[in-house]
Amino acid sequence: MVSDFLTNFGAGAFVGFTLGFTLKRFFNLFVFLLGLYILSLLFLQSKGIINIHPEALAGWVKGLFQSFGDFIRGIVAPVSSLTGFAVGFAVGWRT
Repeated sequence: MVSDFLTNFGAGAFVGFTLGFTLKRFFNLFVFLLGLYILSLLFLQSKGIINIHPEALAGWVKGLFQSFGDFIRGIVAPVSSLTGFAVGFAVGWRT
């Protein structure tokens, strides 16, 4: 009984760590590219090439982060050993 718990906890922790580590790296790259994209839009606006509507841009960015949160919830939901997964994910995210 204890052995099964430790096996499930360890497997969940390993999956959580791997996913947390990978998602943190992906998220950092995503935020960098998003910032680069927004800076390029602001540059083009300053040159008079395009016209930006700030409300629409803010709504688009909010939608991107909302869909990322939905993606994370979709990954976490089916994991059977949630405690081990949560601990592993937290350690992976901090690494």
